[in-house]
Order: sequence, then structure tokens, then C-alpha cells
Amino acid sequence: MKAHRSPIVPTLMLAALASLTACSGANTALPHAMTAQLVQSHTATSNTWSQGAPAPTKQFTGAAAVVGNDIYLVGGEIHIEVLNENDIYDTTTNTWTTGKRMPTRRTALAAVGLNGLVYAIGGETFDGTPLATVEAYDPVSNTWTTKASLPVAVDSMTATTANGLIYVVGGLDNSSGQSFNGLQVYDPGTDSWTTAAPLNVAKAFAYTAAVGDVIVSAGGFVGNGPSLDNEVYDIGTNAWTTKRSMKDFRYGGCTGSIGGSLYAAEGLKFQPIRGASNRLDAYNVAADRWTELAHVPFAEIGPASATVNGQLYCIGGSPFFGQPFFSKRLQIYTP
Repeated sequence: MKAHRSPIVPTLMLAALASLTACSGANTALPHAMTAQLVQSHTATSNTWSQGAPAPTKQFTGAAAVVGNDIYLVGGEIHIEVLNENDIYDTTTNTWTTGKRMPTRRTALAAVGLNGLVYAIGGETFDGTPLATVEAYDPVSNTWTTKASLPVAVDSMTATTANGLIYVVGGLDNSSGQSFNGLQVYDPGTDSWTTAAPLNVAKAFAYTAAVGDVIVSAGGFVGNGPSLDNEVYDIGTNAWTTKRSMKDFRYGGCTGSIGGSLYAAEGLKFQPIRGASNRLDAYNVAADRWTELAHVPFAEIGPASATVNGQLYCIGGSPFFGQPFFSKRLQIYTP
């Protein structure tokens, strides 16, 4: 297998890190009493986690998009191959089905839902080459269509929607592993891309979402590790402003916008040892304040994420750094 350059799990490091991760004690089995509290239901009290039906396919660094009440889980990898899956989760019935697979296999991609379509954006190939490919899935016709390519091929970026446009934030744009500071904007009406003001701090795998009239991008991989950086993009003025830093260093987690806050769950931490984080923090934009919330029951690195009807959905990922273990788990947070 060729070297995979993702900053989350470099493939060639798997064997070397196996013994290190095994000794870390991360993600050991939870006590039975705690496991029993994870109910198979969407009904939960506030600031709690529950579990939904597991996804059909294990995946790591896939992406999720929302159309209506459905979550579309696309792409990702399982160590021995890069995927083109399209698994569909109905949040109202807690069931999964499968749609037509993506034309392009890829991992470390971004996905968003807009105007009834699922957009799969960028990502990387099996050998770690960044992609400019953009493909849109129509759930009604169960078909994929190729759209205009990204101006700059990137992987490990984040994407969100605002004012009818798609915003692709940061990522990695070459094989060096250095982060990219670009903000690429897609207009579905004209099937065209433009570029907007770049990030103050180049980052990949950040916690990014539109919150009201702004876009928040916090944390992320900055070339040599995770960052505490937190920036807010004002769409009207086309400018990024540095805000209160995250509470801890991490990247590659589950994220979404609910109400007036960005939620940042899970991800890869470097201290005290590299491994999955079980933290959940919320950033209130108006107050410029971070609040630590209920910890995630099962910590994962590189999960896909989505928000539907005021709940945060975290799907799959890997519970260990540097080992080929991947998850189907669906964890649901109710604020």
C-alpha cells in the first residue's frame, strides 16, 4: 500500500504505533452501567448522548451531508481501501439504506446538502493525491452528476453552507502535509467557484460550521500538530476575525451548528499522548465563549458529522491513533 499522508493516521506508522497506542489506555471498554445508559432512541434529556443504529459500513475520514431528515454518509477509508459508499440514515426511523455509490472513491473529503442535493467535494485518493473533484447526488433520481471542479485541489478540509452558497475552508493542497489557508466558494446557480478572504491561520480538519450570518472555524491541524486557533468569517465583509481560543488542542472531530453555537466533539489530541479525545465543547458566537459539555461516551478520530433538528450526529471514525480499527458507531448529542 502506498503512503497515506493524512495527518490523522499515517498508514506507514501503523505498526510502529501499535504498541504505543495499546499502552495508552485510551478507549478501553466502558463500565457496563455507562454503556447501558446509551439508549437506542432519539428521545433524550438535555446535554446527553445516545446511540442510533450503527452504519452499514465502517469508515474513517468519510463525510456526511443532510437533505431533509436524512443523513448521507459518503466516502472514507478502511485502511486497505478508499471507499465510494453512499449510506443513508433516516433520522425519523433510525434506519439505514444504501444509495448509488459515488463515481469517485475518496477519503478526507467534505460533504454538504444544498437545494435537495448532496455535494461530495475534494478529498484524496488511495495514494494521498488531493482531488478537485466535485460530484452531486440527487436522492430523488438516485443519480450522481459531475460539477465544476475546485479551483485548488484539497483534502482534509471542512465545508458548510450559508446564503445558498458552499464554503470550503482550508485543507491540505499538496503532498507536503502543510495546511492550506484558502476559502473556496461555490455557487450552485452558476456551477462556478470563486475564492474569498483566506484564513488567518492555515488549517485542515478544523471544526467548522455556519452559525447565523458567520462561519466559525476552530482548532484544526496546522502543519505540525493541532491548534487552539478560532476564527470567525463575516460573510458580509469578507473578513476573518480571531476570537477566543479553543479550550484544548485537537482536530479531525465531529462538528456542527445548533442555535447560536458551534459544537466541537471528539478528534485527535496530542497530549498527554496521541489518541482520541472524548471532549465536547460549544462555542457561543455572540458571547465569544467556550463551554465544556457532556463527554462523548466513545471517543473517535475522524468521524463524519451532521446536525438534524437540533441534534449533533457523529458517525464512525477510529477509536485509536495509528491502528486499523474503524467504527460503524452512531452517537447522537442532544443539547
